[in-house]
Amino acid sequence: MLFTFLQMNGSSIGELIPFIMMGVLAAADILLLKLALVITNAQKKTRMKWVAGSFLIQFGIIFIISSPLFLLSFMGSFHGDADVIIPIVILSVFIDLNVINVLHQVGLKRSFVILLITIVPIIMVMIGLGSLLSQMP
Repeated sequence: MLFTFLQMNGSSIGELIPFIMMGVLAAADILLLKLALVITNAQKKTRMKWVAGSFLIQFGIIFIISSPLFLLSFMGSFHGDADVIIPIVILSVFIDLNVINVLHQVGLKRSFVILLITIVPIIMVMIGLGSLLSQMP
């Protein structure tokens, strides 16, 4: 699907909808992160450039942690087994919690509140990205 998107002959809007949805979810998650920082009264790195950078760092870390699953999916040896996904998600959530705490210096309890508000869109984007990457020829 990604290859047809990048070719010169054009593509239909139906092929672009997953990419548009992932972009909308990412933008919504940036806004949710900003809202969560306001709700928790964060004092450091709350400007929009820091919020967007924090989102990119969080997304990048979760992507790196999940990349072995993407590689296994490319090879056809991974088909979404829950007993493999659950430990990866738990590890990603734990590391993301600490990244939020380190970047915004709000404490672990407030970081957990921020994580609860922002984790669902990140996971949805990762699921969409994983399904798109696994459909590649």
